[in-house]
Amino acid sequence: MTIKQDIWVPDLKDHPGPKYRAVADAMMADIKAGRLKPGDRLPPHRDLAWALGMTVGTITRAYQEVESFGYVAGEVGRGTFVRPPAEHNRGRHVSTLPGDWYSPETVNAEDDSMPISMQFNYPPGNVGSDVFRSGLLELSQDPQIERLLGYQRPTGMPLHLDAARMWLKYRGISASDDELVISSGAHNAILACLTTLCRSGGRVATESLVYPGLRAISRMLNFDLVPVELDEEGMCPNALRDVLAVGGIDAVYTVPTLQNPTNATQSEERRDALAAVLREFDMPVVEDDLFGLLPHHAPSPLSARLPTLGYYITSLSKTMAPGLRVGFVKCPVKARDQVAAAVRASTWMAVPLMVELASRWILDGTAKAVLDRRRAVDQTRRDIAQRHFQGLDYSMPDGALHVWLHLPDPWHASQFVSHAKEDGVILSAAHSFSIGRARPPFAVRVCLGPPSTEARLEQGLKILRHVIDEHDPTEDARIM
Repeated sequence: MTIKQDIWVPDLKDHPGPKYRAVADAMMADIKAGRLKPGDRLPPHRDLAWALGMTVGTITRAYQEVESFGYVAGEVGRGTFVRPPAEHNRGRHVSTLPGDWYSPETVNAEDDSMPISMQFNYPPGNVGSDVFRSGLLELSQDPQIERLLGYQRPTGMPLHLDAARMWLKYRGISASDDELVISSGAHNAILACLTTLCRSGGRVATESLVYPGLRAISRMLNFDLVPVELDEEGMCPNALRDVLAVGGIDAVYTVPTLQNPTNATQSEERRDALAAVLREFDMPVVEDDLFGLLPHHAPSPLSARLPTLGYYITSLSKTMAPGLRVGFVKCPVKARDQVAAAVRASTWMAVPLMVELASRWILDGTAKAVLDRRRAVDQTRRDIAQRHFQGLDYSMPDGALHVWLHLPDPWHASQFVSHAKEDGVILSAAHSFSIGRARPPFAVRVCLGPPSTEARLEQGLKILRHVIDEHDPTEDARIM
C-alpha cells in the first residue's frame, strides 16, 4: 500500500485483470491484512480515480464489488467505511470458488441447525424424482445404450433435435435442424452465444440489474456489460436506443420473462418496441427465456420477432431439474456452426445420457406433466410467501421462483442481509446484481425454492418478516 495526498491508494502490481477488479482485489487484500482497519473511511471516488489515473466509473464499480462481499458499507453524504471482520462475506457470496454455490439446503437438507438458504434461484427439489428413477431404469435396459457413451455433435442427435423442436414449440418458437444447438444448460448456451457475438474487449448491453452468472461470463470472455435502464416491464426501449446510438455494442442480452432479479415481464407491446429498436440498429439479441414456461400465459418470445437477429435460449433447469444440464439454442442459420463450436470448446457436448432422458420425457409428454406438477408446487410456495409479506412492497408474479422485496425505509439492503444471516437466513441484496454507476435499489431477492420443505420455507419467511418488523435499523451501529 502506498499513500498519496493523505488518502489510501492501492498497489495494483499484484492484481492483474480489469482495472475495477484490480482495485477491488487490492482493497479486500488490504482489509484482510489489516492495512485498512474497521471504521477507516475510504477515499471519495473522484479522489481515488485522480490518484490512480482512472475514471470515476471504474472506481465506483470497484467499490460496489467490494461492498457486495460485505467488506465495506457506504452511507449517502458520509462516504464508504470498512466494516468489522464479522461482517465480511455477508454480501452476495458470488465468486469463482465452486463451493460458494452450494446451498446448505442441498448439502444437508435434514439438518435444522444449518442456515436456511434463500439465496440461489433453484426450483424446489422435490418434484420429478420418481420420473428420474424410472427413466434411469428404463435407459439402463436399452440394448443400444452404447450409442450414448461416445462423443456426440453439439448440434444434436436426430431424436434430441426432435425433442428440442417440441420444447420450443411450447413457447411458439419454430426451428429447423440447422438453427438448433444442444447445450449443457442455459448458462453454457449464454456463454456460447456471447462467444460467437462478442469480441474480446467488446461491450454487451443488458438490464442494469442482471443475473450474476452473466457477470462471470463477461469476466471470462473479457467484455464489458453496459447497463440499460429497466422499469416494471423490464428493459426500456428508449434507454436501449440511447445506448445503441452511442455505438460500440456487440450484442444485447435480455431476460424478457420474469427478469432475474426484478421479476419484470415485458408485455407484447414492450417486446414489439424493443424489436423495432434492435432492427433499427441491426443488433443481435441473446434472449434468455429460462423462465418462459413457468407462467401459465407468458408473452411470445422476443426472438420470434427477430428471425435473423435473435439467439433464443431455454433449458430444463427451472422446469424439470437443474442437474439435467440440458439446454436448447435456436440461432440464425449463419451462426449455428459458431455457436456449436463454442459449446464444443467449453464443454465439448451436453451429456448424451441426460439429453436422451430429457428427450424421451419431452416426446412422450412426461416433461410437460412434470412442468404442471412443478407449477403447482411453485404456486404453493408463492402463496406461503404472500401470507408472510402481506403489506410489503414486492414483486412475485405468476411463475416466479423468488420474491423481489423492496425494503421499507430506512433499511439498507446490505444491512438487512447481514441481520437475516445472523438470524439464520441467507439471501442476496440488490447490489449483487447491479452493473454500472447507478445506486442499486434498497431491495433483496428472496428465493423460495431452496428450502427443503415448506416448513423450512415458512420458518425462513417468518425470520425475514420479524427482522423487518422488530428491528430498528437506525440503531444499528455496524452500518455507518
